[in-house]
Amino acid sequence: MSNEGAAAALLATLHTCHSDIEEYDVRIWGDYDFGGETRHRTHLETGRDGDSYCAEIRGALEVNPSPDTNNAFYVRLLLWLSPEGARVESYVEAHLDEAIGDYGPGSYVLHERRTDNLDLDGALRAAREHVDALYESEDYPKTLGLSPR
Repeated sequence: MSNEGAAAALLATLHTCHSDIEEYDVRIWGDYDFGGETRHRTHLETGRDGDSYCAEIRGALEVNPSPDTNNAFYVRLLLWLSPEGARVESYVEAHLDEAIGDYGPGSYVLHERRTDNLDLDGALRAAREHVDALYESEDYPKTLGLSPR
């Protein structure tokens, strides 16, 4: 794949994954009662660590059940590119100030997946597979004891 083709494929994949994660978050937000005022936002952040580059797509649901309490739920997709190879990671995390279901205050990883030793094409395919896996494992609100709307 040419450099231009690789850049276009990377940007297209990031755009699609960003849109899909946003759609996933909005659907979860609409399907379950998180309790309290809820804000949703999705963003893409890029960074560099030595010879490695990272693109992170993060969907956030921030819930304020009371004025002094903030519970946050994050869906994260990370795509790492380096001269040695690429890797893709995905997470669903809960950061709780107030207990929900069986979870007390604290931070929890509710879903985690990692794919290593990829070339660029493999990493772009894996990124899509990770997002698809999020849709298949949408039970984290149930795990937290949240009620469907």
